Amino acid sequence: MLDRRNVLRLASLTPAAALLQGTAFSASAGISPMTPDQTTPQKAMAAEQLRGLLNLFLPSFMADGITLDEVAIRHDVQHSIAQGFAGTLPLPNWTPPDDPRWKQFHEIIVDEAAGKLPLHGIITSSDPETDIAQLKRFEALGAEMILLAPRHDPNISEADLTEAMLKRVRATDMSFILYAALNKGRSFPHLGPAGQPLGVYDRLADEPNVVAAKISQPVTLTSTMQMCEVLADRLLMAPVNLDFFPLLARHYHMQWSGQWNAEAVQTPDSQIGNELMAACAAKDFQRVDQIMLKMQPVIDHFYLVQANSIRMGGHPWQHNKYYTWLGGGNGGLLPVDPHSAAASIPVLTASARAGIRAAFKASNLTPTDAPEEQFIVGRAAWARGVRPADLQELTRYEV
Repeated sequence: MLDRRNVLRLASLTPAAALLQGTAFSASAGISPMTPDQTTPQKAMAAEQLRGLLNLFLPSFMADGITLDEVAIRHDVQHSIAQGFAGTLPLPNWTPPDDPRWKQFHEIIVDEAAGKLPLHGIITSSDPETDIAQLKRFEALGAEMILLAPRHDPNISEADLTEAMLKRVRATDMSFILYAALNKGRSFPHLGPAGQPLGVYDRLADEPNVVAAKISQPVTLTSTMQMCEVLADRLLMAPVNLDFFPLLARHYHMQWSGQWNAEAVQTPDSQIGNELMAACAAKDFQRVDQIMLKMQPVIDHFYLVQANSIRMGGHPWQHNKYYTWLGGGNGGLLPVDPHSAAASIPVLTASARAGIRAAFKASNLTPTDAPEEQFIVGRAAWARGVRPADLQELTRYEV
């Protein structure tokens, strides 16, 4: 059978080297990157479910910064549904798997969603057995897809990395989304361009329950196109950087982006991110270009806010919460992220908030008219009478 791997073997090429031959390779193998594989139940389900944007779900806490605010979390579930998101990934940084609040956080989301917001999970351990145990917990919760984001020794061999990934993927029937990133433990310079282990991804894409690939925001357009050339015939490709979509959609099938702060580019009343994904999937490039003109201010500003923080190993968490609140979400400051260096988490200053608001208005997105003080404690706490003075500290925030 003349499949991609046999062609590579006959040509005595590594997957990374074959990549550089680009479209000529796809044509010679008789593969069209415009039609991702849907021949397994998981890949077929993904083609139906992964449409539009999906968000990263951040927790909300009571004034003590420890107790989960259930009312606030339920508010954000409804806000995510109102945004038309195709799923949500609860972020466990503040409630890790060994914390009792991990289960509580996920169960609140599942209960409030009532089947209207598919649950995604994430596994991040360097140990396959630890991740496999976590997969069982996600199965019990009814999770539908898992972001495959373990961390490994940057000098790991291609064979060992492939084996470690396959152990996880073959431990369940749940669907997996690959994670192409540049941060520590997820970038392997000796295994492919810009640290992306293309041979490993190529092998994983053949698995029946590997359905998509999320590409982190700082990954370049060149690296993204290289991955699309190898994987888009079997996986639904999803760069976080929406700037890439008008070009990529002209060469590959593009229909979703997610598991990031998608509230940064749309509101429930103006779902321009979802509209962009639909136009790309339909190959309506006139519409794609029209939407991009409208979205450019928020896309550009979000990149400025977040990309460098990711490169440093963190995320702009308070900015992300502010984006959510600005469009009608709960908001509320997050406690210190124990998994990130303080320097990688930018301070949400008054000028930063003004910049986010200005970008919203430039893209014709209507921001909330609630007072800024409400954001600090969150809508649910504000309604209970909580005020900023009731908080012990304003983490990574300046008035």
